[in-house]
Amino acid sequence: MAGISANLRRKRKLKNQNQNNTKNRIMKQYDLIILAGGKGMVTLPGQGTRARTLAELRGRRLLDYILDGVKCSSRIDTVTLVAHSVNREAFRQALPGEVQLCICDGSMAECACEAIRSVQKRRGGAETIRVVTVCDDVPFLTGEALDDFIARAEVLDADGVYAVVRKEACVRDYPSLKRTFFHLREGDFTGGNVSMVSSTLFPDCIEKMKQVFALRKNPLKLAGWLGVPFILKMLLRRLSLKDVETKVSALFGYKGRAVITDYACIGTDLDRAEEWPEAEKYL
Repeated sequence: MAGISANLRRKRKLKNQNQNNTKNRIMKQYDLIILAGGKGMVTLPGQGTRARTLAELRGRRLLDYILDGVKCSSRIDTVTLVAHSVNREAFRQALPGEVQLCICDGSMAECACEAIRSVQKRRGGAETIRVVTVCDDVPFLTGEALDDFIARAEVLDADGVYAVVRKEACVRDYPSLKRTFFHLREGDFTGGNVSMVSSTLFPDCIEKMKQVFALRKNPLKLAGWLGVPFILKMLLRRLSLKDVETKVSALFGYKGRAVITDYACIGTDLDRAEEWPEAEKYL
């Protein structure tokens, strides 16, 4: 009987520890970075040319819609927006006091790196392990979608986690907005605009990302970089999500994972000016 009682006590202790660990994980908050770098301008009727994030949809700036979604998330601590220096003054005037402005004229990876440094500096040099990044053109972003992505990304053993969205979800929620989809064994997807990255990726990954970006206009060199087996699988429509994760991890030297989500708001962005009038129908 004594042995049984001891076992029960151990089980209860382990159960309580697991519950506490789960609670702590759920309550953890992350610094969020809005990637508004690059010159990212848009020209719209009646608005002229301005930074895309500051252009208006139904009388409100795209920035306001993004911040609405971020504020509704229970998982976000601080918010930093990184922008190009040509838009410094415009963002300085536009941003609410609780959003920090960071300036960087480099690539997207360099912008993320600079923003992480800015966050660490504000924290007195304390190391920031993981941050959440959001692109600057997602007007339908919701706190629920962010919370769902973070909850599933934070438990993965990965240096970088990227959201991918099912085609069915995009067609269901935003049928008249066009997206580019890619086929995998698991289905058809579009890239999300949210990720969770480890600060340890930077600055090492920057040069590799620049190399990939430079190859995008040279299909032969890009194919050689990806490898024949990968290209064949892609052409035969046999490529899986695991194949992509493995290839990305091998090429960049870090663990990359993807999270499949049915929150279409994450995968619906505004790349072109002609999309704005159509997007207003969903606001």
